[in-house]
Formats: sequence, structure tokens, C-alpha cells
Amino acid sequence: MRKLLKWMRWGAFAIALAVDSYVFYAFRPDLARQFACTGIASLILFVLFVELARLVRGRKRLREFLEAGERKVHETGLHWVWLFKSIRADKAARRWIGYPVLIAFLATLFEAAWLLWLAASHSGLAGAPVISQLGSVFQALPAYAPQAAAGLYIPLILAIPPAISHVANWSSQRYVITPIRVINQSGIFAYHMRGILLARVVDVEQDYSFWEQLFGYGDIVFRETAGASEKLECVRNPKKFAKIATQYSHALNVASAHAATADGDG
Repeated sequence: MRKLLKWMRWGAFAIALAVDSYVFYAFRPDLARQFACTGIASLILFVLFVELARLVRGRKRLREFLEAGERKVHETGLHWVWLFKSIRADKAARRWIGYPVLIAFLATLFEAAWLLWLAASHSGLAGAPVISQLGSVFQALPAYAPQAAAGLYIPLILAIPPAISHVANWSSQRYVITPIRVINQSGIFAYHMRGILLARVVDVEQDYSFWEQLFGYGDIVFRETAGASEKLECVRNPKKFAKIATQYSHALNVASAHAATADGDG
């Protein structure tokens, strides 16, 4: 399965490289247009392949895992903070994703500033202090500078293979609530599923830092009977998830208590 993911990653890279090569060749001999069009193509391909990697959710395997009559009540996944942490922890990914994305971000700032100056110049705001300072910078640059700056998106094709791997792993980690259990699903091709029976949950522990509350993520610990516990890490919108799980857990416990009372009365 790892070989299959490897072939997918490098197949995407080969496609991106072939498209970039064709675009660069097609717009010769205008070098500025070559870099601009190739850079824009690189950006589009990077976003496209990242979005395709995000589609790895394993919905079919989840349906197969559910019992007869069991339905999905609520679903969430890992917060994007987990994705950044996983990239940061991987030295190679930090290099091959971090630097191209940083360069692309700086190129975007440059292009945005140039478009702002261009729009302001045509609307009669060229005399404003900020616009005037931007104008002095852009007027000192060659006329092809904005096109050449778009070429800074080209390194993004180097980020495609590691980005696909990390984004697919992040997207495939799902947390699902059904009326009887919480399902922890992970894995792309070789996957793992674990269920937490809500009837056995006696407490749901939540503890969030300031930053976790601000960005809407955190860990949830389900305390079960006999002292066992299950931890869900970096849950997106954890308060809502914990609230729904607690409601179903209480409903099951109340139903169990009523059934026990009825049996005792009988």
C-alpha cells in the first residue's frame, strides 16, 4: 500500500512537471510570459492535487463498518493545526513544502501589492501616501517584474509529492458519532477503525488552552467503565463533538437504567 501511495505522489509530480514543461515551451521566446504562465500553471496544479488529496475520506469503508440500522449522526476530522504539526515534525516535508509555499506566499504579496497600486492609479488615488510609496517601488522595477514574479510559483511542483502524502493522512483521519458509539477512523489504503461504545462512557474530559479555544480544536478523552479511557487528538470543533457524544451517552445510560428498573419490578 505504501508503494501505491508512492506511485500516486510521484505520478502527480510527473504530470505536473510535464504540464509545466509544455507551458514553458509553448510561450517561447517571450521569457517573461514563459515564467508567468508556467508559475500560474504550477500554482493551479499544486492546488488541484492538494484538493484531490483532501477527498480521501474513506466514506465507503465507514458504511461497511456500520452495523445494520446504525447511522452516522455527526462527523468531523483533524484540525488543520495537526497538518502543520505533522509537516513541521517531518524534516524533509518541512524543506520541500515549507520553502516553496513561503516563496509562493511572498510572490502573492508582491502581486497583490502591484494590483493594488495599479487599481489605485486608475482610480485617481495615486497621490495617497501608501500608494505613492508603492508607485515609487514599482516604477523603479522593470516592466516585466510582475510577470517574472509569477514564476516564483514554479517551486510549488516540488511540494506536490510530500503535500499529497501529508494532506491525505490528515484528511483520512475521521471521527464519527453514531447513536451507539464513537468511531475513530484512520488510514489511506491500509486503514484502522476503532469504536468507543457510548453505553460504557461515564465521563467526557475536555481541557483546552487559550489558543485551542481561539482556533477551535482540542483533545477529547472518553472515560469508560473499569477505568479505561480513549483519547481523540486535535479534534476540529471539539466542544460540539463532545456535546453530541455526551447526549447520546446519557440517553443510552438512562435507557439502560429504565430497563434495569423494569426488570427489577417484573
